[in-house]
Amino acid sequence: MRIADLVINCLKETFRNDDTNITVALLRDGTLIKNPDYVNEISNVFLSINKAVSRLITAGKIELKHDVITADPNKDVYDISSITDIRKIRSVFVMKNGKPYWIGWSYVGQNLIYLGYGLTDTIHIAYERKIPSFSDADIDSEDDIESKYGLTDELCNYINYFVKSELFEVIDPDRCKRYLNYFEQFIAEVDKRETIPHQSSVNATYKIR
Repeated sequence: MRIADLVINCLKETFRNDDTNITVALLRDGTLIKNPDYVNEISNVFLSINKAVSRLITAGKIELKHDVITADPNKDVYDISSITDIRKIRSVFVMKNGKPYWIGWSYVGQNLIYLGYGLTDTIHIAYERKIPSFSDADIDSEDDIESKYGLTDELCNYINYFVKSELFEVIDPDRCKRYLNYFEQFIAEVDKRETIPHQSSVNATYKIR
């Protein structure tokens, strides 16, 4: 799905003249924004989409992204500046015998993380990705927002509910509440965050006799 497709899906049902002839082409060529019946909804739709995406990020409903860096047994600090869309690292791990093993890590500077010496296996990083605020400048983009930002069709369906709840706030308060409830129920009940390697116990390095 492109951002223009998401915008059109969010706008459907909200126009007061019951016009169903709204398409990506009409959005992109400026036809919709020139119509006084549509101008308010189109002006507000991006603000609501960005609010919904922020809520999904905070609630941990967007799948983590994964990248790798090359291990070096003689290095303890690694530069991760090549991974440009990290919002928050959730796990660092290596694979051994087909199983992930968590690695303790900490930031020691901008784009630098401490992992310790002796690593020889490929290092995997699972992280929350940065998602920029969308605007009308993105209407002509052909980027697929699922592959680029993790916004699956399922998530977009719930973004639709949130956006429509805000667009219906004045013209149909009952529908506004109903759609907002759908969105919040998803936030509360659906766990989209996959299981990631994490520290489950602490093993003593030295014993006191």
